[in-house]
Amino acid sequence: MLYIVLPAYNEAAALPSLLEDIEQNCAPIPHQIVVVNDGSTDRTLEVVHKYSTTHQNVHEVNHDQNQGLGAALNSGFQYVLNYNQNQGNLSKNFDYREQEAPDMVITMDADNTQPADCIPLLYEEICSGVDLVIASRYAKGGEQHGLSLGRRVLSWGAGKVMHYFVPIPGVRDYSCGYRAYRLSILAEGTRLYGPNIIKSRNFSGMVELLLKVAPLAERVTEVPLKLHYELKKGASKMRIGATIWGYVQLIYQIKRKRWSTVEWAEE
Repeated sequence: MLYIVLPAYNEAAALPSLLEDIEQNCAPIPHQIVVVNDGSTDRTLEVVHKYSTTHQNVHEVNHDQNQGLGAALNSGFQYVLNYNQNQGNLSKNFDYREQEAPDMVITMDADNTQPADCIPLLYEEICSGVDLVIASRYAKGGEQHGLSLGRRVLSWGAGKVMHYFVPIPGVRDYSCGYRAYRLSILAEGTRLYGPNIIKSRNFSGMVELLLKVAPLAERVTEVPLKLHYELKKGASKMRIGATIWGYVQLIYQIKRKRWSTVEWAEE
């Protein structure tokens, strides 16, 4: 089963288009969509509730208050793990194009800047035996449009710095959250680090998650991503200063080999 986890904070304007695009691109693939409303102050919760009542494969998870990207993903992962276990699907496979499909989770932004047509590519990589796949702006054929120079430099620099301290063969895009994970490595990560596998309260949590689960994966690959940030509706939620400080803390923990003793920066 394919599970798609969407952390959403004030994405009422973008979610309808994204959900429709996902349904169109995933029509041949058995899938469930889990939208985590992270304390939105707009109509996001209303939009998610509407879809969850009209589409049996859309699930609603709600945070009463905004807790940050990491917490939203943690909640989404726990929902998927519990749902999968309750459905008895941990050992059940589904046929897709005459292949046996393992259980997997795809995470992507809910702002409609990451194209849903990458989902089948990520899905097929996991089906072929890969454990972790990143939709990468830096893979051959990848592009990024609409990002400010500061955001471009931050993402590029984060990848270079993390590759220096913790090189992961085949990975160039450390910070992009558009990824596919074999469900078993997320389950193992939860066993090792607890249900709140991501401790960071800012966007550096995507790098933290990658560094924690990549060692559990035998095969990690990238597929090209064409990011269209100019399609985003509303202001960016990333705080560059807090994110940079989060990267500094990650490096500190890598050097100390400790994941639980740092007081994480607020978003």
